[in-house]
Amino acid sequence: MGSSSIVRHDSGKSETNTAVVPGSAAARVSRLSILTGERASILQTLSALWSGSLGSLPPLEYPLISSEHLFHDSLVIVREDEPSSIIAFTLSSSKYRSKLKQFQQGNFVPPQADTAATGDSGNADIEEKLTSGKGYHIKFEFWDGPTKLDCKAFFAEQFDALRRNCGFEEGYLHSLSRCNRWDALGGKSGSAFMKTRDDRLILKQLSRQEMEALLKFAPFYFTYLSEAFFHQLPTVLAKIFGFYRIGYKNPTTNKYLKMDVLVMENLFYERTISRIFDLKGSMRNRHVQSTGKQNQVLLDENLLEFLSESPLFIREYSKRILRASVWNDTLFLSKMDVMDYSLLVGIDEERKELVVGIVDYMRTFTWDKKLESWVKETGILGGGTVQPTILSPRQYKNRFRESMEKYFLMVTSFLERVE
Repeated sequence: MGSSSIVRHDSGKSETNTAVVPGSAAARVSRLSILTGERASILQTLSALWSGSLGSLPPLEYPLISSEHLFHDSLVIVREDEPSSIIAFTLSSSKYRSKLKQFQQGNFVPPQADTAATGDSGNADIEEKLTSGKGYHIKFEFWDGPTKLDCKAFFAEQFDALRRNCGFEEGYLHSLSRCNRWDALGGKSGSAFMKTRDDRLILKQLSRQEMEALLKFAPFYFTYLSEAFFHQLPTVLAKIFGFYRIGYKNPTTNKYLKMDVLVMENLFYERTISRIFDLKGSMRNRHVQSTGKQNQVLLDENLLEFLSESPLFIREYSKRILRASVWNDTLFLSKMDVMDYSLLVGIDEERKELVVGIVDYMRTFTWDKKLESWVKETGILGGGTVQPTILSPRQYKNRFRESMEKYFLMVTSFLERVE
């Protein structure tokens, strides 16, 4: 006998099972009843729409939850648990774009005739924006019912020019629209990190001191990058694409946020990195226990252990570029009173390359660090024989240069180039 499906009917405490044979008259009647019921439901819905009596229709469920917000002039959904989406929404909003356009039109200086003739007017505009020395900040507040959201974009015009020069304006908004919390294994800063879901950008929470330092540092940073972009100055500074003050207050969920964040490039985007090292040129507390986990950040002493078994060789041209870049960048950072930066190094085994970049370059030599270094150097409190744990920017620069020179050997090797 053919297969059967079981349909159960509940009637009080009793239960009966009825077998319906496919293809039988009973099965055809059952299917006809279902189709008739579906047709009647559709006709009822259309009839209610035509007559305007929608009260009988079941209410549609709102597609967003109380912690998600959508506004009419942007396709970006603001998600409270993804802070980068607040930035993406703000920068994509018509109000922000209109304000930015006002700045750009008001500050634009027409390029010289010979520059325009070469087709470099766009570059001239970007260079002029980066070297203007002016800094405009744009702040907007948005409301979604009782929920207030706000975002302040610092140096909006300059960072827009920087991203345009990198061909990364529209992609920047797309990347920032979604993010995840990210645990940088081995990091010691204690700051919160996030990474965009496409793996392209990293967001770092800024302390009050770091934000104050960045506000002073930014104009010089733009001028320095313009030298790299337009005058072939070698550099390995990891690019900062913007920094922001974001927040929200949602009475419905009783949640709120206030955060200063830095957005920077992910040096290892679309890379297969087997090992990552954060190098400062110091052997003091610069070792972590290797866990073998992917993306664990190892330190200087770990690198020396690794080099004893597998030296890192780079070719002469790459060595010259790396040396010149480190020299230029450390000189610039020293002049800015910046210290405690790192050279982040990733080993890409597939491409036979080292991927490097200087990161964490927003910590300045503050008065308390100056006092500690001076006390230990002079011995005024009996510490004259103790090597200062806090170095001056000049001392840090020299130690950093010497160490990076020693870490990477200049011979022909399987590593094709440094990027």
